[in-house]
Amino acid sequence: DLEGKPIVVLSNNDGCVVARSNEVKALGVPMGGPYFKIKALLRGHGVTVFSSNYELYGDLSARVMQVLGSFCPDVEIYSIDEAFLGLDGFETWGVEAYMRHVRATVKRWTGIPVSIGVGPTKTLAKLAAGRAKKNLSSGGVWLLDGQPSIDAALAATPVGDVWGVGRRWTKRFEAMGVQTAQDFVRQSEPWVRAHMGVTGARTHAELRGQACFGLQTQPQPRQSCVASRSFATPVTALDDLKNAIATFAARAAERLRHGGQGGGLVGGQVHVFVLTDRFNTAARQYHGAATVALHQPSNLTAEITRAALAALERAYRPGVQYKKAGVMLLDLTPEGEAQPSLFAPAQQDQAKAERLQRALDALNGAGYGRGRGGLGDVVRFGAAGLRRKTGNGKNGSGWQMRRDHRSPRYTTQWAELRGVGD
Repeated sequence: DLEGKPIVVLSNNDGCVVARSNEVKALGVPMGGPYFKIKALLRGHGVTVFSSNYELYGDLSARVMQVLGSFCPDVEIYSIDEAFLGLDGFETWGVEAYMRHVRATVKRWTGIPVSIGVGPTKTLAKLAAGRAKKNLSSGGVWLLDGQPSIDAALAATPVGDVWGVGRRWTKRFEAMGVQTAQDFVRQSEPWVRAHMGVTGARTHAELRGQACFGLQTQPQPRQSCVASRSFATPVTALDDLKNAIATFAARAAERLRHGGQGGGLVGGQVHVFVLTDRFNTAARQYHGAATVALHQPSNLTAEITRAALAALERAYRPGVQYKKAGVMLLDLTPEGEAQPSLFAPAQQDQAKAERLQRALDALNGAGYGRGRGGLGDVVRFGAAGLRRKTGNGKNGSGWQMRRDHRSPRYTTQWAELRGVGD
């Protein structure tokens, strides 16, 4: 019902604009613009405003990736909204027609419009996808199937839009008169390697049709796991920070239990950090952090929460207005490969703790209206707080994120499921 209408999505705590529909771009609303400064402008043009809704985004992303996987066996999930498909052997199918069929199916099954770029290398495929997105006449698919089409796309693409060319190099290139991707390709390979290193040389080669970045169909092993959040309003009380840290610890532990290939992960160290608002120059600045090693690698919420709260006690300083806090789990290993410790709890006690965790996960994951990450669990540890504080000041001071314009989580919450008559 909002298709074709102006829409913006806001960042954490409804701070800045992080996504704009084409209709909003036409109004001149900048990316990253502070919401409080442009609120009147948006209201005057009837712009619909949404807060971030990560649970909905994650679920819809998984659905899109599943659809893509049904069409192509080789899929690299690059980010929440981007994937690479390996099309070797698809030449006889008519690649462009096949990709249009894929795009139409994704839209029909998920409601998500996607842009598809096809090229002989990853970098050229991303460049083609950008062309497909910006040129409405393409129908959402852009194919680079020969040198003439590649040359035309390179000439039409600003060098700053090339995957792998960052802001620093964009400024340097523009000062040198290198304005487009084609200008960049015309630079000699030795010069690129000498100035931009191996990564820059690979990008340069990819733009010339030489594949340097292979398809990564298996996710790389995770080295760490982070759960953090900026607060809607500054937090000073240690008890409020404990509630937040305990909640983040539960979220991080849950990610470990479901984060491995063919099984869960366990962490060996728990790192906690607390930060002030660096933009508030009038307030006292502080960056506190502490790390606690576990007796034995674990993914149990109780053990990780206990260590996180101990780390917070070391990192906390009174009289400081904290803007952000987080929990990071380090030294991750597959659950079945963790090295046991001589100082670990007795085997019987460990088995009991694991049974308790499985019972909690079963209750919280059984569709009883929970939110993800311990932020709305049916059963949770008392250290996370008895009241769920909101980010709009209701029911207590808001250490949780402000999301006054959040859309319903249609696909993961029964209570927010859209009705037939809606």
